[in-house]
Amino acid sequence: MEAALDLGGNRVAYRIRLSRGRRTLALSIDPEQGLVVHAPARVEPARVEALLREKARWILRQLARLEAARVERRAPAWLPELPVPYRGGQLTLRLEATAGSPEVQPAADALIVRLPPLEALDPEPGRIQALVLAWYREEARRVIDERLARFRPLIGVEPVQVRVKEQRRRWGTCTARGALYFNWRLVLAPPEVLDYVVVHELCHLRVLNHSPEFWRLVAEVLPDHRERRRGLRAFGEALAL
Repeated sequence: MEAALDLGGNRVAYRIRLSRGRRTLALSIDPEQGLVVHAPARVEPARVEALLREKARWILRQLARLEAARVERRAPAWLPELPVPYRGGQLTLRLEATAGSPEVQPAADALIVRLPPLEALDPEPGRIQALVLAWYREEARRVIDERLARFRPLIGVEPVQVRVKEQRRRWGTCTARGALYFNWRLVLAPPEVLDYVVVHELCHLRVLNHSPEFWRLVAEVLPDHRERRRGLRAFGEALAL
């Protein structure tokens, strides 16, 4: 559940996570989702807003730190011989001239960008960026499809649709009608983190909440899911690409 509230002259968005077993309210700042309110299943909205107003200074300070971290984070420079992220590690950008169409292809510890001879002599960073980002999206679809094929039979589910797309605030989404959406930036994450998100969303096809039943199902497939979840949080927002 998502909402927003004016705090200190700022419109602050937040997400409410409801839990049947919880009796108290708590706040956290998630690198991916921002401000999160952990609340009992039948919490009154007025109670949530009262806590947010009470903790407004702390909330604004933490969100400012999160935004500062975003600004300081360096995206790739998109120049030959510099690193770009991939699957929890890095590949070195390499440029090659080609008589054919521009393309991107991985090779050992490098990511080869092939351009027409004149472009390869004086490459535009924006041109390299566009080609690599397009490759990331294609690669994310390939990898996610592969992992879905691995885990679907274990969970016994079949999504009605799978899309890999731009999602700034979520790594994955399962809709009530059984569609799964994944953030293409997962291809930048370590493989065990990507697998956790895939399994998490597949399990939502059977249990569309975060109840104990849901987490038991996740644990059946990934006994170390808590460590993987911490890895996802450490991975944070991937990169501002």
